[in-house]
Amino acid sequence: MTRNVSIAMVRKIRAPIRAVYDAWTEPRLIAKWLAPGDDSVTSVTTDLRRGGRYRIEGEHVEGRAYSISGTYLELSPERRIAMSWTYDGPVASLKGDASTLIAEFRALDANSTELTLTHEKQQSREGAEITRVSWSSCITKLENVAGEAQCKHTGEAQAPRDFFSEGQRQIQDQRETRQLADRLEAVLVHDKLGAADAAFIARQNMFFIATTDAYGQPNCSYKGGKRGFVSVIDENTIAFPHYDGNGMHLSLGNIRETSKVGLLFVDFERQARLRVLGRAHAADGDALLAQYPGAQFIIRVTVESVFSNCPRYVHKMRLIEESVFVPAENAETPAPEWKTLNAVADVLPDKDKHLAGTGTDLNKTLNRD
Repeated sequence: MTRNVSIAMVRKIRAPIRAVYDAWTEPRLIAKWLAPGDDSVTSVTTDLRRGGRYRIEGEHVEGRAYSISGTYLELSPERRIAMSWTYDGPVASLKGDASTLIAEFRALDANSTELTLTHEKQQSREGAEITRVSWSSCITKLENVAGEAQCKHTGEAQAPRDFFSEGQRQIQDQRETRQLADRLEAVLVHDKLGAADAAFIARQNMFFIATTDAYGQPNCSYKGGKRGFVSVIDENTIAFPHYDGNGMHLSLGNIRETSKVGLLFVDFERQARLRVLGRAHAADGDALLAQYPGAQFIIRVTVESVFSNCPRYVHKMRLIEESVFVPAENAETPAPEWKTLNAVADVLPDKDKHLAGTGTDLNKTLNRD
């Protein structure tokens, strides 16, 4: 096998350099061109920073699934993108160690861009030839997609993004509820927190948060604290503390990878609920940390959509007491019993080494027995 085969090509794209760069970095645009021939992209996730991960999932024309994933090695806006590239799919000659893709951009004039593409460290000449043909096909599509991106920068009218996805629309049409959905969106959904929303959030001592990782895998987590522990900073921002957990950091990790979050607040006493969709950022140096004893991070959410739901299936329950494990000022926070399990005794972080024990009943420590 011949290793480290490289391919290179130079193409003139009839679109401004900014539009071409957008086509390489915006997931919705990537999905429209980064698949050769009649292949199709089904999912794109990106973390646009040096060291950030990306993943592209797709289907070959005959229906066989594949994925391309890697790490951004360099991101110089409107100049250069370098990334590792690993194919996982049914085409054997494309599989193997990660290759390196470099895209360089040079403005020829206000409405055209020179793209120099280099794909290095191909595993075989056969794989390199398939890659060369595939890139030629993709770049043909790229020019049309860059033209679409150009519209955004030249002020041409674009159709507003539908609140509902295509799959949701299909079900609405099947159940004949599209008009009802549109009406409820118009009545209930808004992009800023109103006074009633802020007051509702301030009364809550728990919520559920949904996140997704770079591969599209969703995760749902419960977050609890003292009543009012979620702060409404302004009509566009809410913030809440991240306390000590089990060390898996599923939500925090997902926020770092994709930033997308969905929060569900439920008031079981009043049988009411509120959803907040947006993008989140976690920081361990946030000024709000001083307001939350025991917090490790502050997570700020930039609000994109806020809306209430019908309360009819919310069970009516009353609070007996708030958790004694929520950190409080001038009070020692008790340790969770699961940290005394023998199964984790040798891997506890230094601050918890003194808790190591010999317990064996996992279900008991999780209140499941």
